[in-house]
Amino acid sequence: MVKALKTVAIAVALVFLGGLFMESFAPAPAYAQVRSNKYQNEGSTFLQRLFGLGTPKKTQPKATRKKRRKVIRRKKRTPPAAVVQQAPTIQEEPKDEDAKTLLVVGDNLAWGLADGLKAVYAQTPSIKVKKLVYPKIGLVNNKTPDWPEDVANVLASEDVGLVVITLGATDDTDFQLGEEILPFQTRDWTKEYRYRVASLVAAVRNEQLPMIWLGLAPAEDYAKSANFSFLNDLFIEQVDPAGGIFVDVWKPFLDENGLYTNQGPDVDGKRRRLRANDGVYFTWAGYRKLAYFVEREIARVFGSASAFIFEGVKDDPNFVVLTGRLTSPEVKLIVAGEDEVKAVPGTAQHALTVSGDPLPVPSGRADDARWPPY
Repeated sequence: MVKALKTVAIAVALVFLGGLFMESFAPAPAYAQVRSNKYQNEGSTFLQRLFGLGTPKKTQPKATRKKRRKVIRRKKRTPPAAVVQQAPTIQEEPKDEDAKTLLVVGDNLAWGLADGLKAVYAQTPSIKVKKLVYPKIGLVNNKTPDWPEDVANVLASEDVGLVVITLGATDDTDFQLGEEILPFQTRDWTKEYRYRVASLVAAVRNEQLPMIWLGLAPAEDYAKSANFSFLNDLFIEQVDPAGGIFVDVWKPFLDENGLYTNQGPDVDGKRRRLRANDGVYFTWAGYRKLAYFVEREIARVFGSASAFIFEGVKDDPNFVVLTGRLTSPEVKLIVAGEDEVKAVPGTAQHALTVSGDPLPVPSGRADDARWPPY
């Protein structure tokens, strides 16, 4: 009996163990798979999974903190030579009622140049600076009224003593005359531009006023710099024959190797930034330097910048101005006296002026054709 019971117990145990064994190999339901996956751990044995021994503890994933690198932005340290000098407030002394007007004509370049000249003549009561400026409009633009007409109107209404012209920073482009386009630097373009420069020069010189034309400085872009050199040649062609003064500022804005530079000495000899970021226009120090070159030419014509007086330029025949009137107002030659001087007969003067005989040639002189010369 006991033996039979042992046999039954062993059989039950084998069935139980067989069921567990089959269950471990049988496909588990979805929820069971999900649950068991939570406790799976690499390296666990079959018995540990069977009896629940050594079940790994549920571990929470470590919170990952995103490390933020503290970016320290350092301010760019600008070298002292590149510091841009700000335009100062110009304190001008009260001008005289009969103060003469220095008219500055042109585009954006003329605007800065006029401010520089205001600083030059701020303490000169006899001079006031006036602008006739159209920003970014040169001679290529078709403006109405045109440049010569505008200048003539100002000269007729203002007591102008001298005209300074500078423009052309935007003129290296094509002409558009109605539906016709003239490409830059072609023969037709050059002919039209030369005509417009000559018309502007004539508008000033017809009023018998001295005129200074400030040329273009080199640009940072090589192609644009070459265009500016071409325009300067056209300016010189019209300014010099008309008796005006062309101020060449090409070399003063190059470095020692003859290349473009945005820095250089200012009027006080300090090294500063002279050119704007676009490589065409100027900073205040640059415009002040341009005004220095113009003022230097004015001083050469009139003697002194501090004694810049235009009185008598038009009417006084004894006041000689290199860039003044186109013709002389005198109607007769100046002689020693009003009485007619008659040649005395028998003198060399009488033989030359009355008889028409040549003067005797001194012996040995280069024009002595006698041989030998003694």
